[in-house]
Amino acid sequence: MKFVMDINSIIDALNLTIFSSGKEKIVENGYTSDLLSVVLAKAPKKSLWITVQRHLNIIAVASIRELTGIIICNNLIPDEEVIKKSNEEGLWLLGTELDPFTISGKLYKILKDG
Repeated sequence: MKFVMDINSIIDALNLTIFSSGKEKIVENGYTSDLLSVVLAKAPKKSLWITVQRHLNIIAVASIRELTGIIICNNLIPDEEVIKKSNEEGLWLLGTELDPFTISGKLYKILKDG
């Protein structure tokens, strides 16, 4: 199933923290996983990746998969190096206090309902 929504609408609806702003403005899907190899194999383009990972490798994975951005859960904050690389790659790097299950459900609902 493919949905389309503007990233700014999602940020507002989910009350997300912005660590870095990306180039792409469209979100067509979401993908939740903490295993980088699974994300590399399965995450659809123009998705928001939901994870608790916050190290530099998440930026490489998101860039390779052509994702719109990453939502880091559980109030975890990425290092400055990760934020800098996200800016260089043009990826949205976002944060939430919510756990992956809860934010995934909320993202699904707003994408589904438009």
